[in-house]
Amino acid sequence: MTAPLLEISDLSLRYGDAKILNRVNLAVAAGETVGLVGESGSGKSSTVRAALRLLPTSASLEGSVRIGGRDVLGVDERELRSIRADEVALIQQDPRGALNPVRRIGDSLTERLVRVHGERSVDAKRRGLELLEAVGISRPEHRFRQYPHELSGGMLQRVVIAAALTTRPKLLLADEATSALDVTTQAEVLAILRDQQQERGLGVLFITHDLHLAAAYCDRVYVMLRGEVVEELSGANLFAGASDPYTRLLLEAVPTIREETT
Repeated sequence: MTAPLLEISDLSLRYGDAKILNRVNLAVAAGETVGLVGESGSGKSSTVRAALRLLPTSASLEGSVRIGGRDVLGVDERELRSIRADEVALIQQDPRGALNPVRRIGDSLTERLVRVHGERSVDAKRRGLELLEAVGISRPEHRFRQYPHELSGGMLQRVVIAAALTTRPKLLLADEATSALDVTTQAEVLAILRDQQQERGLGVLFITHDLHLAAAYCDRVYVMLRGEVVEELSGANLFAGASDPYTRLLLEAVPTIREETT
């Protein structure tokens, strides 16, 4: 049996006496989309940041995180940089915060390829243009020379996805990657992610507040409460199969449209 691309086992995170995560377990396989849902402060983003060791020095971690078979919590800084550069990519919620406002779009797409992977600038630019086109950006040559403030939020999210794919990662960590987008743009971005996933066999950990979206888009869904995973369900069975009281409360809080009878 092939090992998961991401395997988190008994992961706990503390800041001093404050426990943020408590024995979290989850896994993501190649070609699989796994949802992570829960209210704000439940530990979703902390799980992702802990998995990549993107934490302040005051953080204390226990447990195991394996990405591509390598133990993230046990490797030195050099191998950690290698994992971040080669195995995994993070797509953040706010594309404007993820891109340098004084650097052109093309620089954001090619810098890691040139500086980290040693590719020639001309090859990095070619790949950047191909990915802009792949994520639905029109006139990629023109966009390459533009700055982030010249693009809409939807276009910037496409750019962030393209930038995440430049290094050919096997695993994508999408932290509320579509929550700031309107419904139409969200659907377009998700379709792009799905196409890229199927083409490349990516594993995706998809963090969202939107339970309907998690049910429709994810193969499996983990539900978090106060730093713990309280339930795991298939996406298709999220609404019908929930047994944990907290999951049921979350689902009952989801707005629905009811027909009025007269």
